[in-house]
Amino acid sequence: MWGCSYMGPGMGHGMFGSGFLAWVIFLLIIVLIVLGLGRLFRSGEKPSADTRDSLKILDDRFARGEISEKEYLKMRDVLERRQ
Repeated sequence: MWGCSYMGPGMGHGMFGSGFLAWVIFLLIIVLIVLGLGRLFRSGEKPSADTRDSLKILDDRFARGEISEKEYLKMRDVLERRQ
């Protein structure tokens, strides 16, 4: 009536209004996406602990004579390709 308008709580303008919260949420989403992609691509660089453990078990089985050299080499190739 006298030039005042009420927009409700959290609906103000400026740096600390709803625009600020939208930017914070937007930046948080971008950071989470970047971190997720970093983990996805970084995981292929090093052999996983499972692969190292599997190779150790395979070495032990070969050393005990449980598998032949042909079986050992075939299984090792399969495990090394998974890295």
